[in-house]
Amino acid sequence: MPDTDVFRLRKSNLNAFLFADVGAESNGMPLSVVSMLGRLGGDPWATANRLAGQPRDAAVLELAEIITGAARAERSNAEIMAIATRLASLLPGTGSTSSRAARAASPGPSSSAPGRWSGGALAMLLLGLVAAFLLLRMAGFL
Repeated sequence: MPDTDVFRLRKSNLNAFLFADVGAESNGMPLSVVSMLGRLGGDPWATANRLAGQPRDAAVLELAEIITGAARAERSNAEIMAIATRLASLLPGTGSTSSRAARAASPGPSSSAPGRWSGGALAMLLLGLVAAFLLLRMAGFL
């Protein structure tokens, strides 16, 4: 049976994320996250809650895929990644990246030690890989 909590909207900590603007559609109409997630056929609140439980980098990647598949407008990979990053920052609990969480849990030396990549370099590498993936997907190679 579906959840019928009619007061969920007022007490949700996901409202900033769900009602954020994704951008204009190809017909000029604005698109919100809740509408975009609704196009997937599931419960937008459940999807948003699942995204909020992921590390920020994983949420950004999944949001980029959702935007690519659900938004009806032509956007560059860089624009998609910028939108996904902005939206992921609105999710509760995804303010820190997985590398920051691992660094905080580890009493070892900082990431600036020789032979280790900085969190920023890893994030840039990850974003580059995602951009390449989205470009290949949009070009029809994947």
